[in-house]
Amino acid sequence: MIKFLSLKFITFFMGFISCFVMHTTFNVPLVISAALTGLIGSFIPFPKNVKNHPYAAIYAGSFAGMCSTNLITSYWEIVIISLIGASLYVLSMNLFTGFGGKLGGVAFASVAIFVLAKGIVL
Repeated sequence: MIKFLSLKFITFFMGFISCFVMHTTFNVPLVISAALTGLIGSFIPFPKNVKNHPYAAIYAGSFAGMCSTNLITSYWEIVIISLIGASLYVLSMNLFTGFGGKLGGVAFASVAIFVLAKGIVL
């Protein structure tokens, strides 16, 4: 289970950072940067035993990477959001099977939890 969670964390982080850097550094529009992240991520080979979960985590990370630059001030915050997102993805893996919007929901919830926690702590 730890190996599975770490794979989800790495792939969520890759999706997040790819989308975030494309739209903040290279001024690529948000939707195009998320689509490019998902497209490029779909060509990464993963073992067959993990099924499509890494690809879904990359795409969920790209959704989270679409958040505003006003919310994220350092790359450590991206790591924390990725950890929250990967955990939520693993916890909700068997929930809402067959319903759309799960990846976007995980991305929104991970960013929202981080921003709420950041507002409470600071």
